[in-house]
Amino acid sequence: MSRKIAVVGQGLMGLTSAAKLLDQGFEVTVFSKEPFEETTSMSAGAYWWPHRAYPLERVHAWAKITYDEYSQARSEPESGIHFEQHLRFCIDPDDSAQVLQYVEQWQRVDGAEYGIACPEAFLVTLPVIDVPIFMRNLKRRVEAQGVTTVIQSLASVSTLFPEFDLVVNCTGVGARDFVGDSQVFPIRGQVVRVKRPEGLERSTRIYQKEDKFTLVLPRTNDVILGGTAQDDDWDRSVRADESKAIVERCAAIVPEIRDAEILGATVGLRPGRDQVRLELDLSEPNRPVVHNYGHGGGGYTIAWGCADEVAMLARDYFAR
Repeated sequence: MSRKIAVVGQGLMGLTSAAKLLDQGFEVTVFSKEPFEETTSMSAGAYWWPHRAYPLERVHAWAKITYDEYSQARSEPESGIHFEQHLRFCIDPDDSAQVLQYVEQWQRVDGAEYGIACPEAFLVTLPVIDVPIFMRNLKRRVEAQGVTTVIQSLASVSTLFPEFDLVVNCTGVGARDFVGDSQVFPIRGQVVRVKRPEGLERSTRIYQKEDKFTLVLPRTNDVILGGTAQDDDWDRSVRADESKAIVERCAAIVPEIRDAEILGATVGLRPGRDQVRLELDLSEPNRPVVHNYGHGGGGYTIAWGCADEVAMLARDYFAR
């Protein structure tokens, strides 16, 4: 008999979890309180590098699995995954730099040669995720395997039992209400999209521990300019003054984008937490829940590693 699993959340974590559960032969239904296009995952400017995701040991292991997944995907036409050079200038120490051991190509560079004084800088080739292409392909993939998506706001996990044998909680910052987790909080991220200038081939990031950062991330047809990282800010509206400041910061380090056509701006609420919650919860009798949320700004960096662990926890639970 096929086990029925409800995945709550149709963002990146929900859909990658669904994909891996399908690979294990489970019957999967996805629930979401919001339409696909309105998920936080769809507003991201995504490339592979951990950001505010903990604990580092688990994050780095998940990142390696995810990097390998992207390495395979880049050979697939229209996957939304490509590898490009990335200049990373570290004004502050970057505790995620250990992931350099997993990449194929990287080298230290002198930031001053690029006009940016910093203690440490890297030129590294990284996976870039063209989010609209990648996410729509992922959604089509799970739907082709029989996944049904239900748009419904669920008050709690208990409403899904006994219809389902197990629930996978991928509600992101929504876990604060869905499972009463006061440890999860929003990290508000605003980005600007501009038309991709001719000849712009690599991304640039200035890393510093502030609530704003500088990111220029070329994708297939556009460039993501970032951004903000504002803790405990639930506002999902675009702020015009922040968009202007983002463009100015980015143009100061990549002049090619100064006159680029502005295509729009988006805001997402990254799910911050002192550590990712990825575990099997058996606190309620006959109501098993696998939690998979709290990934900070590292979702696209660790998603496939986390999804593998979700599938393993589900498989092991039903093998008891």
